Amino acid sequence: MKSLFDTRIVLWAMTSIAACCSILVRAEEFQIQTPGGPITIEVTHVGPSGDLISPPAPAPLTLRPPSIFSAPLPTGSGARSLGMAGAFTALADDATAASWNPAGLVQLERPEASVVYRYSSQTADHHSDSGDFRVGSDQTDDNGLNYFSFAYPFLIKPIGRYAVVSLNHQEAYDFGQHFHADLSQMRNDAAAQDASQTFKGTEVQSIQDGIFDVTVTSHLATKADSSYNQVLDSGLLSKLDFDQEGVISALSPAFAIEITPKLSVGAAFNWYQNDPLAGDAIHSHTVAHYTGQSTGNSALTTVRTTAGYYEYSGTTTIPPGAIPFPQTIPISDHGLIAPFSDASSSAQQTTLLQDGVYDERNDYTDLEGYNATLGALWTLNHLVSVGASVDLPWTADARQTKTVRNTVTTYDASHTKVLDVSDTESTVANDVEFFFPLFWNAGIVLRWTPQFYTTFDVGQTLWSDFAFQADGGEKLNPLNGQPVSQSRLNDTWAYRGGAEYLIQREQTEIPLRIGLAREERPALDHPDVFYTATCGTGIGFGKADARTVLDIAYGYTWAGDVRGIVPDQPGLASDIHEHQIYVSVIQHF
Repeated sequence: MKSLFDTRIVLWAMTSIAACCSILVRAEEFQIQTPGGPITIEVTHVGPSGDLISPPAPAPLTLRPPSIFSAPLPTGSGARSLGMAGAFTALADDATAASWNPAGLVQLERPEASVVYRYSSQTADHHSDSGDFRVGSDQTDDNGLNYFSFAYPFLIKPIGRYAVVSLNHQEAYDFGQHFHADLSQMRNDAAAQDASQTFKGTEVQSIQDGIFDVTVTSHLATKADSSYNQVLDSGLLSKLDFDQEGVISALSPAFAIEITPKLSVGAAFNWYQNDPLAGDAIHSHTVAHYTGQSTGNSALTTVRTTAGYYEYSGTTTIPPGAIPFPQTIPISDHGLIAPFSDASSSAQQTTLLQDGVYDERNDYTDLEGYNATLGALWTLNHLVSVGASVDLPWTADARQTKTVRNTVTTYDASHTKVLDVSDTESTVANDVEFFFPLFWNAGIVLRWTPQFYTTFDVGQTLWSDFAFQADGGEKLNPLNGQPVSQSRLNDTWAYRGGAEYLIQREQTEIPLRIGLAREERPALDHPDVFYTATCGTGIGFGKADARTVLDIAYGYTWAGDVRGIVPDQPGLASDIHEHQIYVSVIQHF
């Protein structure tokens, strides 16, 4: 009876224990309690043991040079007018009158031809409030044919009025500009990224040790949460060089007629194009040589949590004891695996060096546009004349081709191993339009004696209408690339005064000229103010019907803290010193 009782006790114990099998979590293992003793099962996280997020390598730095596009300036025409600082609207009594006030052509008494040569030299002393934007001085020299013309006066007999026709070639706008700078740029960027992913898997383990013959199947799910943080410190040193060249000239047939003996009107039709005498089309070239270093400090933390359930089946052998012979008992059950977790973290520092060249070229070809210059001249009496002219707005159509090449070489921290070389080049071509503004002038001449007179002019240019438009897109302010609706230039004013005194001899005439001007030039926020002082002289000799006139003029222009010729950079401005020399020859026939 006792043996039977003991056997029943054992069987009851096995059944009870199997019915309430429990999991004891200890690190990454659990135990199954069976009548034959505990079975230890080791499990691991499901899925890749590595981290979910790979820290990205610091990207090579790229340089985006500032866009530099100063407003082109009207060049003016003629040595005589420059000698009087351009105060020529109410005088306009030589062949250059077609560019100042076409109505003045009526004052020509004989056919004449003229040619004008111009030389200019500008020095810009740049200064910056930022030690990271280091600038110096730039000098721009330019020379070329400024003007040539042929004028022919005649009498319209049916109405008894004089008229003049002329054909003129003139410089209209000068795009010449140079700028260079050394830049230091520091960046501190932070990046953060989180990722979470769940992996599922099954582990099967067989246990055969003489006591147990059991197969345990664990159904596991691992959730991996990764958090990545990086701080990128970058430094860049670059040398920027900008060069822009080009002249827009106009071929201008003109006509003037005497309405009354004291009033005349005139008009010039201007056909604008890239100056064929200046050579190339308008073009700009930006080159930036740069070198930089980027250091990335990254920290990565990953927490993996695994849970699931298990099931097992097999047999266990109970050694002799209460029963005199071994007992083999079938066992099977299932249960939960309590969650277990672990965390890992790592830190890494990567330093990369970059050398690069950014090269951008812009060419404006096939430029063409048309407008008219209208003028009137009224001689009140032998002492006073007044005049006015208006140069109508016009649109220049052109083809812009932009080519950008960027070469970047990335090295390791020792600058001995090349990690990557990137060489990209892209070209895009668009039809573009420039919208040039209207400007007007009004002037007066006071003749104190037949040999001495003074002139005064006032004028305005409506630079608020100056715009650039590419391929039907939005109109932009060319100086900063912003929509004109949001960033419009201010209109500018100019005030000029001059005087001329004639030393007359029997066969010769020697003029003495001086002038002073204050003019505004377009810039962002508000116009820049420039001052000009001029002087000139010359000599006229020969008979009246074959007279030759040689004129020379010098002008000095200066300005301080101007913004219109440099990039839109806070605290960056320039002091300007410009010298101009005009030489003209006029031949009467």
